[in-house]
Amino acid sequence: MMSSKLKPITAPPSKEELSNRLDKVRILMEKENLDYYISFDPVNIYYLTNFAHYIHERPFILVITKKGAPKMVVPLLEKIHVETRARCDLEYVDYYEFPAPEGKNWYDYYHTLIEKSAKVGIESAMPMGIAEQTPGNKIVTDIIDEVRIIKSDYEIGRTVHACRVINKGMKVLLKICRPDSLEFAIYSEVSDAMQKKVIADIPTANLMVTNLKGAVWPPKISHDPHKIPTIFEPMEEGGPHVSIVGGQVDGYGVEIERTFFLGNVPENTKKPFEAMMEARALAYELIKPGVNMGEVDTKVRDFIADRGYGDKIIHRTGHGLGITGHEAPYIAEGYNRKFEPGMLVSIEPGIYIPGIGGFRHSDSVLITNEGCQKLTRAPEELEELTISI
Repeated sequence: MMSSKLKPITAPPSKEELSNRLDKVRILMEKENLDYYISFDPVNIYYLTNFAHYIHERPFILVITKKGAPKMVVPLLEKIHVETRARCDLEYVDYYEFPAPEGKNWYDYYHTLIEKSAKVGIESAMPMGIAEQTPGNKIVTDIIDEVRIIKSDYEIGRTVHACRVINKGMKVLLKICRPDSLEFAIYSEVSDAMQKKVIADIPTANLMVTNLKGAVWPPKISHDPHKIPTIFEPMEEGGPHVSIVGGQVDGYGVEIERTFFLGNVPENTKKPFEAMMEARALAYELIKPGVNMGEVDTKVRDFIADRGYGDKIIHRTGHGLGITGHEAPYIAEGYNRKFEPGMLVSIEPGIYIPGIGGFRHSDSVLITNEGCQKLTRAPEELEELTISI
């Protein structure tokens, strides 16, 4: 079983770490008999190189061959930026600008990198304009996304650190939230506390992949978990309030969420809160290596339905975490992958009742050799989540 005392890591990835990721991509390339694999997704490029960017009209394209350093098609304006952040061997193919005179556009250089008869893998998320300019016999296959699902010891260590950052955010949130507190004040103080910890721990943190938030859905809107609160939304006496703290910490996505009450617990909220907690406990009990993810979600849903809240379920039991806050794998009906050690997921079964509110705790969780281990920490029980006012 993996140690319960996992150590946080704040250092950037080593060249060896990135090389191991590339090796795993090439193993899958070989299985699919690919001559090249092309990545346009900035998340995948970041995963393989440590370079993060925004998509705009000047494309960045990573061309992975069977051997040797990958080739990066990059605008000249950004070449130094890539060289500064990338921590792996790359061959650069730079182009001056876009649009450009005939023969000097990015695709003119890109065409020369791939043999027309080659078998080429491309991402399902690749824009049509890039795909159409890609030579060779193309197949859509998400190799890098697949490699990202099982985390290395380094990635787990980075996630442990990221969880410590959001644990601090949740602690601040529960301390300052009171009736009539305004959303923007909570968001500002919680986000600021987390940002300060990130900068203290990682002075060179890349702000392009650091995005932290802490917010609360008060009872009148907590039944609608993806409704965005207004900045002047006031908190209320009672509950349920649903808090969300998370985001990216220098490139590693995590989350922690808690349902809490201010001053008192309305009688009509006690049973759904208890049902949510029991469903959550069931999920933790079921999750083990070799267990089907979709079946876990079905069993958790069935449990909630048996408690009388089957029509109050509006999302899956959980989702993957990694260099983003939402990615594969998924604890969801119809997703038949099995749990494996080294996966990182959220566990967050929820119940949502209009006129009463939402009930959801979420934690960032590591799948271990024998079960799972929570990496986030905050109060969980109703008594400790009923805050005196």
